[in-house]
Amino acid sequence: MFLGNDERAAPSMGRRGFLGFAAAAVSAAVPVATGMVTGVATVAPVLLGSGTAEAAPLTGGVRRLALHNINTNERFDGVYWADGHYRPEVLRKLDVLLRDHRAKQVCRYDPRLFDLLARVHQAVGSDQPFEVICGYRSRRTNALARRRSRGVAKESYHTRGMAIDIRLPDAHLRGISEIAKGMQSGGVGYYPRSDFVHLDVGPVRSW
Repeated sequence: MFLGNDERAAPSMGRRGFLGFAAAAVSAAVPVATGMVTGVATVAPVLLGSGTAEAAPLTGGVRRLALHNINTNERFDGVYWADGHYRPEVLRKLDVLLRDHRAKQVCRYDPRLFDLLARVHQAVGSDQPFEVICGYRSRRTNALARRRSRGVAKESYHTRGMAIDIRLPDAHLRGISEIAKGMQSGGVGYYPRSDFVHLDVGPVRSW
């Protein structure tokens, strides 16, 4: 586990921070399934705007993602949008993969973030899945982070199911960051020392 500033709120709110988790991955990949976690609480995100991403251009008739959660070693590689609609059962699998594994809580993610990830992956031209450093953070986990670091935002977009910290094994962080910033779809934070890029679908800003 490491602490670092990786989130900035809208300009009027100043610099924000973040708790990232960098636990060592276990040896075997575990398929994601909606019912794989027992005793897990589920919360809904706080959405900004319409909550849709139809304005986000993606080539082809389907939208797909490939993710690898380095904290749990769980993976997802599949289509989450097809025939003009998001696939609810697939979105639930993504929610589970991005859960707060420490607090055992699952958040219903804003699907606009998945569209942003798909667009970035497409633009970068990567052949590898995104490595997920941090997805959802429960209020309790976020509060713990705030006690350890002054830079952690009380209302982090990680706690709303609207943010993710990622990297790609075959792409430079700076390139990912610049491509995401050009899309003007939310917040983009560049963290070369911690080896990740923060993406969210909150207000457009970068740091």
